[in-house]
Amino acid sequence: MINSDSSKAEEKSQLTFNLDGKKITVTTFKRLKILGLDRPIGNRETDMPFQLLRDEDAQYEFAAFTPENFGNLENPPLIVFLHGSGERGWDPGLPLKGNAHVFETLQLPAAVIFPQCDLNHRAFYGEMEKRVLRCINVAVGQLAANPQRIFLAGYSMGGSSDLWIAAKHPQKFKGMVCIAPGITWMGEEAPPHLPAEDNELFESMFVASNRTANIAKQVVNMPIWFLQGTDDEPCPIDETRRLVEELRRLGTQPIVTEYEGVDHDSLTMGLEEEGLFDWLLKLP
Repeated sequence: MINSDSSKAEEKSQLTFNLDGKKITVTTFKRLKILGLDRPIGNRETDMPFQLLRDEDAQYEFAAFTPENFGNLENPPLIVFLHGSGERGWDPGLPLKGNAHVFETLQLPAAVIFPQCDLNHRAFYGEMEKRVLRCINVAVGQLAANPQRIFLAGYSMGGSSDLWIAAKHPQKFKGMVCIAPGITWMGEEAPPHLPAEDNELFESMFVASNRTANIAKQVVNMPIWFLQGTDDEPCPIDETRRLVEELRRLGTQPIVTEYEGVDHDSLTMGLEEEGLFDWLLKLP
């Protein structure tokens, strides 16, 4: 967990830098507590480049990553990472599980934010969708991220949420990394707290028998790279393959990487796929 208690000063420090003449002060963490495991992320002796940003209006904190040279980046792009269902809750460190070391190693020339879905929702819809949008606004304001260069990345529940948010806000995002997405809603009723005005779209995308065709129509203009294990049981790869077929039928060419014999645990290898973020950040 990331602990924001100021009494644990040995675990955090303040970092100040200037962006476009604006003084930015953020909290950085040398150690992250993830699922109760207190350990350093990466091998560096210095503070880790993870910080808490705060949405003052919603009184909500969320984790963000910036590379070592962030202060030298002009109008840095922004990657919005949406986590899987196991990282839901009220601890902003949980969404870093399984990926913190990857971003620390890659040192992407971008800011990465990690909004967290609470336990009252099953994915990033409704109030959680609004939370994602607020987190983007906070990152643009506090980190001077480029509002015209925003990308989605997500795993499992977060991959499904990528598709949902891209469908709801098609002009906001330049591209998407979708790892092991779930495309079928298994509940007999709509997920809790889904706004009534979203029921029809949600059912068409995740419940209807032709849901892959419906999803494809919603995200056809979005460059997407799908990554998934062939032995994924919770989120069967056959559904992703059908979605890819529907997208190709509409004339677009999503990129697909399949990991032979790999189950649902494909987050790390997906994020580490060679050329993935080079492709994403070079999208027009």
